[in-house]
Amino acid sequence: METERLILRPWREEDALSLYKYAKNPAVGPIAGWPPHTSVENSREVIRDILSAPETYAVVLKEINEPVGSVGIMFGDSVHSADMQEGDAEIGYWIGVPHWGKGLIPEAVNRLLRRCFEELGVKRVWCGYYDGNTKSRRVMDKCGFKFHHTEEGKLSPLGDVRTEHFTLLTKEDFLKENCKETKLVYALRPLEEKDIPEMQHLFRSTVLNVNLRDYTKEEVADWASCGDDLLHWKELLSQHHFIGAFDEQDNMAGFSSMNKEGYLHSMFVHKDMQGRGVATQLLSEVEKMAKAYGVTEITSEISLTAKSFFEQKGYKVVKSQKCRANQLELTNFVMCKRLF
Repeated sequence: METERLILRPWREEDALSLYKYAKNPAVGPIAGWPPHTSVENSREVIRDILSAPETYAVVLKEINEPVGSVGIMFGDSVHSADMQEGDAEIGYWIGVPHWGKGLIPEAVNRLLRRCFEELGVKRVWCGYYDGNTKSRRVMDKCGFKFHHTEEGKLSPLGDVRTEHFTLLTKEDFLKENCKETKLVYALRPLEEKDIPEMQHLFRSTVLNVNLRDYTKEEVADWASCGDDLLHWKELLSQHHFIGAFDEQDNMAGFSSMNKEGYLHSMFVHKDMQGRGVATQLLSEVEKMAKAYGVTEITSEISLTAKSFFEQKGYKVVKSQKCRANQLELTNFVMCKRLF
């Protein structure tokens, strides 16, 4: 199986060195209930005895042609939850620390979900995580899973007693969400000064609500205040080509901008329109602008919140930096993408 950045294939014994490189890190296995690998030979044994199970795949990053994690579909006795029914499956996953925060596991899990619902006839897919494993829960949220129940006093494979939380995604919800994403196409048009009030409202609302996931209340409040100056918006409109995306009721769903030097200045999506293809459509449009300008490389300054989205679209981190919003300095990333 293949995605934009990944190949999902069965594990091979010759993958043992790569597996050991990532699975020896104590930050990876114990939080998911399995011990760090102790040697290349130990990793080879795990491949033979565990990762050789049906529907278990090495997550191979195309860019380096190396397994960087693992995903799998489990049935029947392999699953953890007591609430399993016939026709259900469970998905499990992990990825090496150097590749955390890049959106690779959500990309892999979404492909496995398609396999479950479209190819294997699964009706419901479960996903569980031990108490405290917030990174794993965030993957589930991104992939559409919803919290179902908690089981306390669970004995983990490491022999300790833990609390485990379970999330669930039904075939109906998966198909409904995917149909919605594939069918939604937004009307795009250049933005003008008359659009500034709606741009201000969207910008402020998005920063205060969406970016609050990754920044403090003080930081998002300071950032949001940057949009209060009407003259600043007029100046931006004179320096950049702004494009807006509008829904069927002509409400602004998001906006982005590009200048003639290939600098992607902004990308903001309404807080209620997150995950509905708005940013993907806007990004495609501003990249077309850059090509029309004869630009060979796009650069941008990307927030913590948007970093994984841009990485999924082929953008590379040049450096992390502190950048002044209004009064405070916030962390963001200089990122770039080659067009030709």
